[in-house]
Amino acid sequence: MTDRTPKRHNLSFEILATVALCFGISLILYLLLGFVGRSIVDSYCFYHDVYLDEFELRQLDNIVAGFAFVISALCFSGAFLALFAKKLAYIRKIIAGVHAMQQGNYSHEVVIRGNNELTTLAQAVNYLSHTERDLKKRESELALQREQLIRALSHDIRTPLTSIMSYTELLCAKDKLDEQEGRAYLDLVSKKTAQIKQLTDILLDGGHRNLEHFEHATLLYEQLAGEFEESLEQDYIVSVSISLPDTFKGSFDVGELRRIFDNLISNVQKYADPASPVELRIFCDESRLIISQKNAIAAKPKAVESYQMGIYSIHRIAQNYGGSVEVVKTDAQFEIFIKLSDF
Repeated sequence: MTDRTPKRHNLSFEILATVALCFGISLILYLLLGFVGRSIVDSYCFYHDVYLDEFELRQLDNIVAGFAFVISALCFSGAFLALFAKKLAYIRKIIAGVHAMQQGNYSHEVVIRGNNELTTLAQAVNYLSHTERDLKKRESELALQREQLIRALSHDIRTPLTSIMSYTELLCAKDKLDEQEGRAYLDLVSKKTAQIKQLTDILLDGGHRNLEHFEHATLLYEQLAGEFEESLEQDYIVSVSISLPDTFKGSFDVGELRRIFDNLISNVQKYADPASPVELRIFCDESRLIISQKNAIAAKPKAVESYQMGIYSIHRIAQNYGGSVEVVKTDAQFEIFIKLSDF
């Protein structure tokens, strides 16, 4: 059975029909009152032996007709107002809806009634209110997302900046530095400086991604895991396990992946127990890539300011790959699972 949209009624036709109906009722009432009034006069004259000439009869007919006309006119007005009162009240409700929208109250809705031009107007008012409300909500969400992006990137910028400061302090603290060691420190500072520039560029252009396709993506993750181990092995017992097929490939933003590992490194440096191993596992589960990192929590973590922006940043990057982040934390142990699907 095919659904059919009810035919829209014409408001002008409804008004004309209402006028015609009221006029018909008034006309019938006018004729009835004229007939009844003349009958009453004739009966009165007959029973009281009153004789009227032609002039008096004409005057009496005019009086009866005038009385009938007045009553019929009042009936016409009352009937028209009674029949049209709902439409007038509906027009006032539509006007109230427009006024509410002008005042910024976009939650106000006009009740939909009938099936004419007023109905169309009420639907248009509601549509504008809904559209404006959705627009305001979307603007608020975008503003919140921008604020969170700025906070996340600002947090990520602090990680390489802290590394640069640490390397600089080490260089300043050493009385003698051979050329090979100095070159190694300078290479590290150069990498971190380039990372800060990349993060700043992302911050300025609102989160632009730079995806690259890797036919041998296993090598990419081996490099990232190596940097993870190199950054922590001086102070922690690091265990790295990579179980990826040689044919593993995909499109990745290297900067995003490096930010994930930098945040993992930062969390380890802030909260991990140096006496316990720090474990990093990278493996595939069906069609997903999973990065798992686990460490024991120090009895007395370093006094650092934390807004959980590192976890938020990782979560945001994982969403770019259609993935998710799962954190399992107790008083003694921290473990995070980063799952990436679309690459």
